[in-house]
Amino acid sequence: MINYAVILSAGLGTRFLPYTKAVPKPMLPIIDTPTLEFIIKEAIECNIQNIIVVVGHNAEVIKKHFTKNKYLDYDKISKDIKDKLCFSDNINLTFVTQHILDGTANAILSAKDIVGKNDFLVMNGDELFFKYHPYDKCPSKQLIDLFNMSDAHIIGAQRVSKHDASRLGVIIGKKLDERTTQLTKIVEKPNEIDIVDPLVNLGRYVVKNNIFKFLENVKPNKNGEYALTDALVDCARYDNVLCYDFVGKRYDIGNKFSYMQAFFDISMNDEQFGKDFESYVLKYIKDNNLQITQ
Repeated sequence: MINYAVILSAGLGTRFLPYTKAVPKPMLPIIDTPTLEFIIKEAIECNIQNIIVVVGHNAEVIKKHFTKNKYLDYDKISKDIKDKLCFSDNINLTFVTQHILDGTANAILSAKDIVGKNDFLVMNGDELFFKYHPYDKCPSKQLIDLFNMSDAHIIGAQRVSKHDASRLGVIIGKKLDERTTQLTKIVEKPNEIDIVDPLVNLGRYVVKNNIFKFLENVKPNKNGEYALTDALVDCARYDNVLCYDFVGKRYDIGNKFSYMQAFFDISMNDEQFGKDFESYVLKYIKDNNLQITQ
């Protein structure tokens, strides 16, 4: 049973300067909700009660968001707003600081004492995933279900265009079925012409506790960073590591255009203002004589 999640949210967010000079990247809002909050809610949807957030600079801003505000009169706030403010009250939410930002491996190691001997979910704090349909399982739940059936480390993955794959980590391995591949290695940012199957690793993982010994011994990559994916490739020599092509819409919140897409899509589907926003967009297209192309 997976009852621990480690969320990696220590990045500086330099692509969003000047905003991130004062405000941490995990607090980038989509309408009225920080991106980190969406990720924590995904973990809660998986019935995970112990959530560890690895933070970096300006961590107090993040901690303050998840602490009761003494200046708000909660008795005078509507139930809907109060539920949104108090959604994390029934979980164990812990923050640990990654003082040296030298990769995801050491970020996870900073949570080792809290995780203890438990297996756990790893979530990148700058990647959002949303369901295509309300009845779909969230991506993390899909990975946890496979973990429970297979007793293997699980890497969340999706097939993308070869152009997009050339900027990510492409998975090489033995295809077991339509959605599952047994990991052999991960090739970072390969030449597009060399890509046979554009299956890439994305920001969700379910790992067994023995991953810590591989994290502790992983070598720095060409950028001088210690990466979880490199530890998983090392682990695959001794243990079963599966890559699962999960169902869900991905947004890279570290990328400005993808962030804009997330903001737009969520605005279009907003329960209160979605219809008004859609009318505004259609009017804008008409007033500016824009052509809609497929």
